[in-house]
Amino acid sequence: MTKNFKEFVTNNFRSLIVILSFIVTMYVQHVNNTAHIIGLEQKCTKLEIKIQDQYERIDAIKLDKAVFEVTMTQFTSIQTDLREMRNDIKELLKTKR
Repeated sequence: MTKNFKEFVTNNFRSLIVILSFIVTMYVQHVNNTAHIIGLEQKCTKLEIKIQDQYERIDAIKLDKAVFEVTMTQFTSIQTDLREMRNDIKELLKTKR
């Protein structure tokens, strides 16, 4: 039986080397691809975190804009009130003279 095995190996040495090389190459590619996939998943996770952070910043900017608009509306109202008060004071001062 060992003689048959030796003859088989010697007769098919090139074919066996090619098959073993192919198997080893496929395994190495599998390991490299798996490592690459893990790296891409980590990058994807980091990008998702950055995207979430950007959405939070956009929401904060929207809130700041809304607060600014309300403040400007109130400021305009206060400004109008001050003008009316100033005009009233001018009228009062004119009538006292």
